Amino acid sequence: MARLRGVLSAVLSLLLLAPPSWSKGAATAQLEALSGGRLPASVFDGSRIRANGAEWLPDAKDILARGTKAPNGRPILPFTFNLTDGGMVTAPSAGLEGFYWAEREIRRIHGKEAVMHHLKDYFSYIDALLAPVSWSGEARAALRQIAAENLSPGERYDRLMAFVSDYTDRLRRSVSAADAAGWARSARVYELFPRAYNLRGRRQARGGSGPDTGKFFADCTEDDLRDIQQKGFDTIWAMGILPIGERNRWGTGGGSPYSVRDHAGISPDLGTIDDFRNFVARAHAVGMRVIMDFIPNHTSMDSKLLQEHPEYFVNRPAGSGEPPRGYFEQTAPDGRKLWIRNGGYDAWGTRDYWTDTAQVDYSNPGMRREMVRIVGSWVSRTGVDGFRVDMAYQVTNAYFGRNWAGELGAPLPRREFLEELITEAKSRWPGTAFLCEAYDRFDDLSNIGFDLIYSKNNIDRPGGHTGLYDALTSKDPGWIREALKRQSFLDWQRGGMSQIVFTGNHDEVSPQRALGPWMAGATFLTLLMPGAQLFYGSSEIGFDAAVPHEHKPIPFSVPVSVDWQSAKPDVAAFYDQTFKVQRWIKERMGETVMEALPPDGYPKWVGYLLWPNTPKDGAPKAVAVLANPTDETVTVEFNHPRLGAHRSTLAPYGYNLVSF
Repeated sequence: MARLRGVLSAVLSLLLLAPPSWSKGAATAQLEALSGGRLPASVFDGSRIRANGAEWLPDAKDILARGTKAPNGRPILPFTFNLTDGGMVTAPSAGLEGFYWAEREIRRIHGKEAVMHHLKDYFSYIDALLAPVSWSGEARAALRQIAAENLSPGERYDRLMAFVSDYTDRLRRSVSAADAAGWARSARVYELFPRAYNLRGRRQARGGSGPDTGKFFADCTEDDLRDIQQKGFDTIWAMGILPIGERNRWGTGGGSPYSVRDHAGISPDLGTIDDFRNFVARAHAVGMRVIMDFIPNHTSMDSKLLQEHPEYFVNRPAGSGEPPRGYFEQTAPDGRKLWIRNGGYDAWGTRDYWTDTAQVDYSNPGMRREMVRIVGSWVSRTGVDGFRVDMAYQVTNAYFGRNWAGELGAPLPRREFLEELITEAKSRWPGTAFLCEAYDRFDDLSNIGFDLIYSKNNIDRPGGHTGLYDALTSKDPGWIREALKRQSFLDWQRGGMSQIVFTGNHDEVSPQRALGPWMAGATFLTLLMPGAQLFYGSSEIGFDAAVPHEHKPIPFSVPVSVDWQSAKPDVAAFYDQTFKVQRWIKERMGETVMEALPPDGYPKWVGYLLWPNTPKDGAPKAVAVLANPTDETVTVEFNHPRLGAHRSTLAPYGYNLVSF
């Protein structure tokens, strides 16, 4: 870690103490709009689109990234390009954004001649995307006009792609301006576990003070929130704040926060609903947002919902003897004995259980409405800004139906429960964001309306999906590079769900354990990305209280209080300095977009470029974030058309920031 501190100190002395004078580069080359004045301006008029009805935003997102529906009711899939050399490329998403992104990359590498044979297919695909949307008539007419003009195939190809570029860009800008929950796409989320956070100890470590009733939400002040905000975070995820069940509670630390007795209540150890509402108001006063957990798949075994409505749960009449594995006995309000399923989940094709929970039944309309009501009540009562939805993919029809086939009280409705929930919540509170903890069903969850998904693992889907966390822990440069490419696209696109990157959270082992000597390089690479970030509170001091039977840095099974006085100096210095670099990029370059590096080849190093959305005089044209996930010294070499040649070296597990 001493070596890491030296590297960052050198970077900071360059960036913070004596910033060099960079020359402003040429403007970014853009595709020329070859319409020649023949396309009506209203084709691109976002205000005119918005005037066509309240449904324009989801329609626009479908056109851009999620895919509209074909006449047979099936979703339109990502376009697959067959190259003349026999290769095949599937767009990273359905819709115009994925199509445009993939075509642009193919043209860069192979030239348009590799795919010009697809010209008629392009017209058919784009028209099929637009056809189901009522306000797309003029755009479809513009396509027909391009198809009918007396042009050579090459000219027609250029004219069409210029139209796609312009139309996609303008539609993206309209969506960005109208999506009130779009803030989540760049949220810097600080996850804190109030039960273990030790507010008093944190204040003592930084020489502060404040109220000390022992109730976190009553005690946490604006100064406490500013202390977090100054590290670059703009959103608090207050994790584990709901009352925890007592029946079959495991461990001595207070139980799992995901075995919830009352989805509509606050743990009395942390304060009252009024205390939480005031906490949210204080966060808003300092310019921060607050998100909280929603746990849709299950409740505790003694939950209020189960006691009042056992019919809301997967159940069957009790038999004789002990309940079989995966069941527990419950007495209904009318005196009947029932066997209730424990909360279950699909684990690599087999069902397993959380044995301190009860399984919700989403074939029951009453249960659906109650959960929708509860989520709405949190927003209306407290002003909370969003929800991290626990194990969301297990509640999709694909997983839920498979897990509980033959055991539900009624046929599962065709409509996704989470789509019903998010649609209703956003219709009333458009700025409410939804983040899903999910490891599968990417496209289902994007279509449902989620704003963000965990960037953890690879997911099998058309066009592929490579998660960053597993790639980082693998230390495989090729895997990491694919994850960076996927992140570049998802951060750029506006129609579909993006993802939130992290090197740790309450479920994973500490970054030090997960990454070893690669911890600083992987974290540096992650923290400087421009999209949504998740950071687990206490990681900044290297805290790790894992026990042999529970790998979490803050275990649920034993009592834990973060010891802020025990900060590991090298770890704390690394995070402090990296947060400063992050702030420097923000202050000098503003909002940035990410381009994965290298553009070609398969070297052992990884990295990306950050480009400012709006170039500023005296600011870098771009910066490169570079890292070496291997245990050997590597040479970094690339030749970028806008930046020229670069060559440097990185020590084993080293990292660097280079300005242009």
